[in-house]
Amino acid sequence: MSTNLKFKSSYHDLEQSKLFFSKELKKWYLKNFRRLPWRGNKKDPNYPYKILVSEFMLQQTGVKTVIPYFENFIAKWPDISSLAKASENEILKYWQGLGYYSRGRNLLKTAQIINIDYNGIIPSNLDDLLSLPGIGEYASAAIRSIAFDKKATVIDGNVKRVIARFFALNGKLKDNEKDISSLAKYLTPNKGNANYSQAIMELGALICRPKQSNCSDCVVSHNCLSLKKGLVSKIPEAKNQINKKNLRCVSFLAINKSNSVLITKRKNENLLKDMWQLPSSDWINQDNNNKLLSQAPFKAKWSEQGRKINYKFSHINLLNETYITNVSSKINIRDEDFKWVDLKSLHEYPLVTLTKKILIDNNLI
Repeated sequence: MSTNLKFKSSYHDLEQSKLFFSKELKKWYLKNFRRLPWRGNKKDPNYPYKILVSEFMLQQTGVKTVIPYFENFIAKWPDISSLAKASENEILKYWQGLGYYSRGRNLLKTAQIINIDYNGIIPSNLDDLLSLPGIGEYASAAIRSIAFDKKATVIDGNVKRVIARFFALNGKLKDNEKDISSLAKYLTPNKGNANYSQAIMELGALICRPKQSNCSDCVVSHNCLSLKKGLVSKIPEAKNQINKKNLRCVSFLAINKSNSVLITKRKNENLLKDMWQLPSSDWINQDNNNKLLSQAPFKAKWSEQGRKINYKFSHINLLNETYITNVSSKINIRDEDFKWVDLKSLHEYPLVTLTKKILIDNNLI
């Protein structure tokens, strides 16, 4: 990239900027980084594995949420070879509540491929990483830079925001993707990239935050164009709000006299696939007055529970009503995806969070 390149903002000395970012950010990071469980001993032979697992979990999910899941996951499967022997049902069980379950399935497939095709050694080659399930441009760059200290440019939301502000790129982040990508690649140092990649992401997470930027503690603030122009709160421009669908459904809680409940495996290919839940009706618009009791798994005296649950997905607001029935025996359901399960054995099944909430509300787990 030419150092004379001009962006939508005012001219900025790119050579000087690269020096600031490469040296100052890494110094700041080494003094201020968060002690996260995947940032362990880099000499640990399983260090790349921990980075791999963390990158799968951190997709679409915040650090605080991921930490306990990561710790439990690593305690159960401490290396690639042990993970490769796991079943999908086990993975989903440890993933329940973390969301975006395809990540867990892809992580298992990736571990199995690495275990067989790469003798259990996580590859550092870009093409090899991109060939693995669930690993795209961002994850491959993160693994190569953080786990192997390769020159690879990591661009997440934090990095985009830091660069957009430093260079005063007006507009939404998506409007500046080309410039941000070019700048990020230019700023990436040839050496010490593991610390640099984590440093620029950490700066966005701790200092250059979306709404409460702490410019007084920012190590590169003296050269930040947004700060000089008084534009920090306006850059980047806010995203357009997602118009969520408002849907409703009914869950059917059937309990028999031997303290078993009826659950079913989800078949939806896109949302919560292969997770287990209480039998449920279709999800319909909240302004649709259709009665959903007719979709119960069997005929019985179903009583509506007074409390409703509002459950939020990224693109859906779901209003759930629960109907309950007590039966004297395990009514036969002619569908292999339905099971009567003893309450004491429910922990063996990866349950969707909504079902767990309903069971907790009724003091069943």
